[in-house]
Amino acid sequence: MRPLWRKRRRRTCAARKTLRALVKSLNGVAQGWLWLTLLLTPILALAGGLGFQAAGFIVGVSAILAWTADRTGAGYLRAAWPIWLLAFAAWAWISTLWSPHEDVFLGGNASVLFGLAVALLFVPLVVLKTSMRVKTALTWVVIAAGLLGVTLLLIEAASGYALSLWGDPVRPDGDPIQRLSDAEMNLGRGQVSYAQLLWPVAALLMLRVQHGWVLALLGFAALMLSAQLNDLSVVTPTLLLAGVFAGMAWYRIKMGLILAFGFSVASVIFAPGLGYVSALVETEMMRQIPLSWEHRLRMWAYSWELLKQAPLFGHGFDSARAFDELKFRAPDGRDITVMSMHPHNIGLQIWLETGLVGVVLTVGFLLSLLKIALKFCTDSTRAFAVTGLLVTITTSGAVTIGVWQHWWWALIFLTVSLLCLLPHNRRNTDEPGMTNP
Repeated sequence: MRPLWRKRRRRTCAARKTLRALVKSLNGVAQGWLWLTLLLTPILALAGGLGFQAAGFIVGVSAILAWTADRTGAGYLRAAWPIWLLAFAAWAWISTLWSPHEDVFLGGNASVLFGLAVALLFVPLVVLKTSMRVKTALTWVVIAAGLLGVTLLLIEAASGYALSLWGDPVRPDGDPIQRLSDAEMNLGRGQVSYAQLLWPVAALLMLRVQHGWVLALLGFAALMLSAQLNDLSVVTPTLLLAGVFAGMAWYRIKMGLILAFGFSVASVIFAPGLGYVSALVETEMMRQIPLSWEHRLRMWAYSWELLKQAPLFGHGFDSARAFDELKFRAPDGRDITVMSMHPHNIGLQIWLETGLVGVVLTVGFLLSLLKIALKFCTDSTRAFAVTGLLVTITTSGAVTIGVWQHWWWALIFLTVSLLCLLPHNRRNTDEPGMTNP
């Protein structure tokens, strides 16, 4: 008879093989979802970007399942920034209890956002755990998806939404005007999406393609042109401002990063000042600017009045949706609701709905993220991409995005995950003491 220890050894070896096979399968599933998401990125953006929340959630959940079997590679989660982020999401969820907007505590938008945030924290893990060969392949997919995406957005804008109308034509009983309005809105979200996605694409182009900076500039130019054709005024100044910060970070890494994060922190802390100044603008002056910006000024002024009523804890999650009774008369005679779903400024929305507590949690998250960014940006290319992305997110959030939009959260995490494809290089850094997290 065989000794007992040999039987136990064989069982142990078999268990290890089974575990390795399970880990390999789970990692393969997570990477498969990531590949599918990247390949579909141009289509998701063209369709309005809302698909990013489902894609990000599936990738994140797949990564969690893989991590439960093999708890390696997620060292970045031991930093402080995930705690600050989840604390902010939890506080927003708790604020549902006193919000005038009707929503259930369990199963409502706030609880879904918290669950999505947990899943999204694991999305970078999928990229980090891939082999160098797979990362190289992913790099070219990201570059191709980036250039194809901006090309499709430009065609869509120049053709009067021909691609959308071809894929989803007006129904026989549908309203063609409403269908065009939906196509315009979807295109706008897609352009805002690619304003973020182009930063890792540009960095990868500069690293992988000879004279890749030319293709990167053409990509940014095509996106700005498509936005102009779509009458979306926010994209061009956003990218230009982000380009200034990114250029600064290219030459002075630490200074560029600190200024970019300072800009982001200030956009939240001093957001009430924007509301106060907006309240000082006379109606006659508002009539001299485009209606969309007049609407924003009125929203920001109204937000200032509302946040003064509950400065510490805020009015509660999604409460901006409940303040929809105040209207103003547009030059064309229409009565327009002043508070259109949200203040179109995430700083004001955080103050309005979560109060000073939410602001402190947001600032804590950004400052803890700065510490990680200083370690991650070991060369000019990484600093360029991180700074450009951060300023783009901040500026877009300051004029158009709602802070609780699930697709936007997923898009940010997916874009940040693509930064993990940038190789580690110390040669161009002005901070020799920094290390890769």
